[in-house]
Amino acid sequence: MQPTHSQTESQKRTEDAAHWVTLSDARALTPDEQKKLNNWLQADTRNLGAFVQAKSHYQALDYRSGLRTAVPPALTATPRRGRRYFLAGACAAGFAGLVAPSATRERFALRHRGRQAPQRYDWHGNQITVDARSGAYFASTPRHDALMMAEGRIGLQVQHLPLQVTAGAMWLGSKKADFDISVQEQAVVVALYSGTLDWQSNEKSLTLTSPSILHFSQTSGTPPVLISRQDLSDENAFARKAWRNGQIIMNNYTLAEAVSEFNRYSDVQCLIASPALAQRRVSGSFNLLKLQDFASATALLLNCKIQQEKNRILFYT
Repeated sequence: MQPTHSQTESQKRTEDAAHWVTLSDARALTPDEQKKLNNWLQADTRNLGAFVQAKSHYQALDYRSGLRTAVPPALTATPRRGRRYFLAGACAAGFAGLVAPSATRERFALRHRGRQAPQRYDWHGNQITVDARSGAYFASTPRHDALMMAEGRIGLQVQHLPLQVTAGAMWLGSKKADFDISVQEQAVVVALYSGTLDWQSNEKSLTLTSPSILHFSQTSGTPPVLISRQDLSDENAFARKAWRNGQIIMNNYTLAEAVSEFNRYSDVQCLIASPALAQRRVSGSFNLLKLQDFASATALLLNCKIQQEKNRILFYT
């Protein structure tokens, strides 16, 4: 029996998806390669589905960069918590009741490493931007989408299908909103640019309004606590959302804050020699992947020196 045209096309799509996933995992794509990938993703919505599925399989198996051989790579005995733990935990928990397994029609995971710009996806009409060193588990039902944050930062523009988000014990829901959610250990930060979010935690229920910055704290065994809420100006909102386009807009950042942002996107890590220098202030706009441009400009601005080695850049006076 000869394969049908649709079968051949599907096989080609799967092979193309696997190629792009392994290539982008092995190294940063060149501008020409990134353009080709973007064009391929936009050419057919099925291409994005194949890409996401291949990326999920690749990362769930914890493959390493460059292992594209005929012999399957051996799985490590003690997989890293950041990748497999949240996948297994999310599947086992079934989103803690948010999405009943029997009702789920689609589920996948995305985890981005460092060394790459934030990636944007269209998911059922909603826009999702996944930052470097970030991960989440996604599932959908006919009525709503659901996202379980594992780590890092994700930008969400809810425009079509209602979305429910969990981060630890915290639950947020929205029918229309534009917001970022960041998870780091016991802290959760939500930057709500437009629309509203419904926050539910045990007996508490609250509607969060925009534009605002909200800081939550949660510890194991206790419900999340809203620590603070601040109004968000248009200028600050514009600067905060710049990461989605691979940019950083610093408005009176400490050097320590700026370095922390750049370290997310590079294997070359920035270090600061003294606490006093770490608290010096910098402002400006930079491409998050162009660390050397930032380091050179900052050295001139702060009248300090930089010492660059293979895997680090040291700021000192």
